[in-house]
Amino acid sequence: MYEYKYIALLDIDEVIMPLEGTSWRELMDKVLPKALKINKEERASYMHMLQHVYRTKNFTKPGQYVKCFHNTEKVLTLHNHFPLSCLGSSCTSYPIETTDAQLHHYRADCVKTLKKSCEEFRKTSVMDTTIWKFKDPLVARVSSTLRTLGFFPSSESNTNSNSIRKR
Repeated sequence: MYEYKYIALLDIDEVIMPLEGTSWRELMDKVLPKALKINKEERASYMHMLQHVYRTKNFTKPGQYVKCFHNTEKVLTLHNHFPLSCLGSSCTSYPIETTDAQLHHYRADCVKTLKKSCEEFRKTSVMDTTIWKFKDPLVARVSSTLRTLGFFPSSESNTNSNSIRKR
């Protein structure tokens, strides 16, 4: 089962018959965009992170490119991944294991130092919709802020406009 990207559970007397094309692969090429479009309509199209839910299955090696929490009473200056200088003797970082949380990094391509691994990362993409659990409060708060800043019309002045969220 794990050798395939998609499976269908069918009874012995059932078959999914593509109306166009001659393979289930061709069928999935047609079905998948439609299925994702249905879900997409429930998300705000202007919110990039809610639209891009594929990531590599593999993570960078443990200890590399780790993001951490830092104690603000101890750290003086920070690099992207670790403290550069501390107040007093030392400061402690609190690295996050991938079993506890995962860093979602939205970029167009791999960083130069990972170019050798980049092709392998691309080959092993998986759908990860974890961010969707934050969709409702995120869309509501961002939409409210964009209305306040004048990027969206206020709800009183445009009651018949297309809604971002389903009602």
